[in-house]
Amino acid sequence: MLASHQETSTGKDTRDKDARQAARQAEQKAAKQLDNASDEPLDVLVLGVDKRPDASEGESTRSDTMMLVRVTPSTGRVKLLSVPRDLYVEIEPGVKEKINAAYAYGGVDQARSVMEEVTGVEVDNYVVVDFEGFEEVIDVIGGVKVDVGHGVFPEKWHMGEGVQRLGGRKALFYARYRGTPRADLDRIDHQQKLLAALRRQAFRWNSVTKLPGIIKATNDNVSTDLGVWQVVPLARALVLNGREGKMTSSELQGYPTYLDDGAQVLMPEQEANEAILKDFRE
Repeated sequence: MLASHQETSTGKDTRDKDARQAARQAEQKAAKQLDNASDEPLDVLVLGVDKRPDASEGESTRSDTMMLVRVTPSTGRVKLLSVPRDLYVEIEPGVKEKINAAYAYGGVDQARSVMEEVTGVEVDNYVVVDFEGFEEVIDVIGGVKVDVGHGVFPEKWHMGEGVQRLGGRKALFYARYRGTPRADLDRIDHQQKLLAALRRQAFRWNSVTKLPGIIKATNDNVSTDLGVWQVVPLARALVLNGREGKMTSSELQGYPTYLDDGAQVLMPEQEANEAILKDFRE
């Protein structure tokens, strides 16, 4: 029995060593190829959607999350720009609505067009993430550590207090909860903190052992027009610059008001948003 236990332990140690070696080799390969990485940033529209199991085929759905992600391959620098889903903007000529309605009106193309109009940033590519896939990816990587604060979430969710390791289901609660004084703005803050935590988790050496599960979850739940020749240099830059690569977050601002029909929306804070967008585009 003891011999069997020692063999099992030895096998695990060997696998861990192999995983660490594979991670080091990937980083070394990335370092050799970084000189060819582009200084031109890549701007990606990220949409989070909820494809509920009982939704009818072809039924339109609003995007629950809208974000621009700018990545500079040569440095690994990442900029996040979140857009409140209740921001009241023109989503097609003569029609004003909450910005998250753009996806329901015309899918990715409409959402891209509206985002470009609002931000003045030409979108290069898009990524649409089904929240079910979001849960799966977090479960595959073994959860993610974030500070959930104190007394923020309903007790029935059992989120805990302070820094917690959240599985997929609770991470999704964390990312989508709006029952705070700042509602959607607090929700955006949660999403950005969660992405930063995911990024840190992704660069842990043992993440390479979980790649097959991550790839399967993303293939099943992510739609994108990013080609392999774009993904490879991005991944290469992020692997090399990992923990040192700078990541900044911001969100467009708006003030709450009510429409004639009683709906609450956020009216864009034009002056503040101009400064935020100028910084994002630089």
